[in-house]
This record gives sequence, C-alpha cells and structure tokens, in this order.
Amino acid sequence: MIKRAFLTVCAIVALSLSVHAQEGKQDRQADAAKPYFASKDLYQVFVLGDSLAAGLWSGVSRTIEGDVRISLNGRYKEDSGLSRPEYYDWNGALPKILASNKIDIAIVMLGSNDAQPIRDGAMRYAFDTPEWRAAYVKQVDELMASLKAAGAAVYWMEMPPVEAEKYDASMKIIAAIHKERAQAAGIRFVETRPELLDNGKYSDSGFDETGEFVRLRSRDGVHFLKEGNNKLGSLVMAAINKDIEVAVAAAPATPPPVAATESQPMPGFGQPSETLPQAAPGANGSEQAPPAKSDYAGALPAPNDPAMAQLARTTKPGTDASRLFSRGEAITARRGRFDDFTPVQ
Repeated sequence: MIKRAFLTVCAIVALSLSVHAQEGKQDRQADAAKPYFASKDLYQVFVLGDSLAAGLWSGVSRTIEGDVRISLNGRYKEDSGLSRPEYYDWNGALPKILASNKIDIAIVMLGSNDAQPIRDGAMRYAFDTPEWRAAYVKQVDELMASLKAAGAAVYWMEMPPVEAEKYDASMKIIAAIHKERAQAAGIRFVETRPELLDNGKYSDSGFDETGEFVRLRSRDGVHFLKEGNNKLGSLVMAAINKDIEVAVAAAPATPPPVAATESQPMPGFGQPSETLPQAAPGANGSEQAPPAKSDYAGALPAPNDPAMAQLARTTKPGTDASRLFSRGEAITARRGRFDDFTPVQ
C-alpha cells in the first residue's frame, strides 16, 4: 500500500514537472516571437566601448555596406572600462552621448580592461571579491538601464577569448557577469567565444564570414585583424537582422494608397448645375435666376473648353450669361422673352 502511494506521488510530481517544462517552453517561444524593437525604415546604430569596440565598429561598417536600413555611428575610448570610472566614466559620459545622438540600436563591447581593482572613496576592492562584484554590477546595470531608458535596443558583446590563460580566466568572469546582467535587464547578449575557439582553446585563426580559413587575431593575443573584426561585425549584425525580420513581420500591414478621386468635369452646355440653388418664383409669378456662384463662393473657374472660356471672360459676374458660359447651366427664360417657349395658356 505504501509502495503504491509512493509511486502515485512520483507520477504526479513527474506529470507536474512535465507540464511546467512545457509551459516554460511555450513562454520562451512566445518571447522569441515578440519583436525586440519596432519596425523602421532606418535604424540609427551606435557602437560604444573600448579599443575592441573600435575594431568592431569598423567590422560592422563593412558588414552593413550597401544596407540602406542602417545608419552607423559610435564612440570608443581606449583603455576604458567600467571598473575605473576615475579614468573614464562611461556612465557619466553617456547622457551627453545620448543628448547628441539618436540611438535606436546600441552595440556595447566593453570589459577588456575591467579585471582590476575598483576604488570606492578610500576603499579599494580587489578583482572578483564580493565587494568588487557588487560595485561592478552597479556600473553595468546603470549603463544598461540608461541605454534602455533612451529607447535603445541593446546588444551586449561577450568578451572574446584571449591568448594569456590568466587574462582569459578573468575575461570569462567578466563575460559571465555581463551575461547574467543582460538577461536580468532583458537585453541581447551576443556570444563570441563559441565562434572564436578551436576545440575549446584560443586560436589566432579561424573561418571568416565567407567560410575562408584566415588569421583573425592580432599578435598581442587580444585585438583583431580586419578579418576578425568583420567576423565580430557579422555576428552582431546576424542577431540584429534576425530581430529586424521579426519586427517587420509583426508590423501592421500598410494600408493600400487611397486612389485619387478624379475631378468631375464641368457641367456641359445645357446641363443644370448641382452646386447652385434652384431658381425661385418671383413676385409676379416669373422665375428669378439665383445668384451666380461667384456671388457667394469666390470666382468661378474657367471652363475647360477654350471657346467657352473666352466667352466667360467677356461676361459680367452674377449675370445669366456668366452662369451660362462659366458653368454651362441652362438658364430659365423670363416670361415674354424671345427665348421663352412656355406654352401660352
């Protein structure tokens, strides 16, 4: 009996876990289908960061060559980072950058100089201590939040592998923090290590974006050659282009252009105008012509027919002749006039 109850409980737990896993999978699929930004005809893309960002900027510029949807700009500062704001304060500089640049998409590559102590007043926190992590996370979160508040869709680049083992270990720590904070902020984190390692080890060569095996890295074991920067550019632009496709697919359909209504021709000779008031009976029973349109709605337009236009120019505004030759209206003859063909009663 106890064994049967235990098996029943296990089955219920397994079923619950399966349902939660399925719900989690559906939620992730739904999130992936949501556009990361709105569809636009032109995106203002801005690259910012350290010396690695400078190379990335060049790589992105070559990757988007001929793409009329992208306008590229950027700002980089060599030897800068987020652990030494006393040298260059990115969070302090960002408001001025945002004030002078419209940024739809921000590409951030920052952190290659961050494996060093952080100063906090008289305190000095050693790299990767709990105090250092708390201070560093604060800097990272502030930068991400400021970019998001400015309306930028942020793509944060993973710190690439470097040749020196100790340095590479510190870059893994930096990259792990960036990834965790990017996920918490709901921004894109673009992985680079899987594309640059050779069987899990650093390599200065690899396949470029065209599939050719070439040298990618500088001899300092940190920076990239032109081909390497092109590869970095292609990685982030692949992520951006994917999001552009989602944005375009989610955008409401553009309504078809409204066909221009054809201008109605002027009433022909002998046709009464639909825009003028009808004649009213006079005091003696005769019909009086209503005032010409020029009397209440500005000058009458010239007829399309040249002959009629010439006749219209010779008439006096407000007269029967003006209505006849300008609007082509049949004028009711007054009683007794030679053109009055009303039957005699």
